[in-house]
Amino acid sequence: MKKLISLTKRNMLVYMRDRSAVFFSLLSMLITLILMVVFLGEMNVESIVNLLGEFGGARDVEADRENALHLVQYWTLAGILVINAVTVTLTVIGTMVSDAYENRLESFYSAPVSKAVVAVAYILSAIIIGFLFCMLTTVAGLAFVCFNGGEVLSAAAICKIMFFTFINVSIFSVVMYLAALCVKSSSAWSGIATLVGTLVGFLGAVYVPMGNLPEGVSAVLKCLPILHGASLMRGICCEEVLRQTFLDMPKQVVDSYEEYMGISIVMADTVVSEQYSILFMVLCGIAALAAVIIFVRKKNISDR
Repeated sequence: MKKLISLTKRNMLVYMRDRSAVFFSLLSMLITLILMVVFLGEMNVESIVNLLGEFGGARDVEADRENALHLVQYWTLAGILVINAVTVTLTVIGTMVSDAYENRLESFYSAPVSKAVVAVAYILSAIIIGFLFCMLTTVAGLAFVCFNGGEVLSAAAICKIMFFTFINVSIFSVVMYLAALCVKSSSAWSGIATLVGTLVGFLGAVYVPMGNLPEGVSAVLKCLPILHGASLMRGICCEEVLRQTFLDMPKQVVDSYEEYMGISIVMADTVVSEQYSILFMVLCGIAALAAVIIFVRKKNISDR
């Protein structure tokens, strides 16, 4: 246990000391904020206000606009949390690629510590840092919404956010470690990080809502754990403000909006349940972990 703790601590310190790594792991989050503040935020707010005016009859436009603003803010926060769960863990796992490329990994293997402990230390460090960054983002996001007049989430909702964040971070840490096992150089991993950082916002339907995507693309995204993770986050972040915003509106309108924005996922004309999304993500994580074990065992055999 001491060896695991020491290696995990070492991996975390290596990441935190590299300021450029920290910055680039949060770059996708910053891009999302810029897009929402400068380009997409006001457009999303106005589309909600227009929708409410079209189906809701005579309404208080100012109140609708304020509720819509807070809804978009919470929707954005949910997307950022999923983006961080992917990009931060990817960058932390990059420590393993750098260690392997610079032959530090061989030094660990020559020490009296098993390869399994070394692997778990890399994954555990990614989970801890990813979870920490997501929690800091949650606190900052909630403070921002409250500063702008929004209502803070309930304690139960915050606990669920922590739970969903842990699931997202854990699964993507294992997935990123699996990807890192197939990479031989730091430059190749940097290329992967750039590609993932660019695509993560699209794969999670953050940059472009689900309703604006072609049917074939949306069908593919529904088979990826990142969209299910984003849906879980949006469901709990937007639950209360969504109820306030669409008060007295027909259920069909609310359901259509949730599907359009990726708050809910519809497969085979059925809304995917929260339990299904959690199960699907856990199975994806187990599959990735099984692949890691198989890969490492084959590598051990080939090294003999």
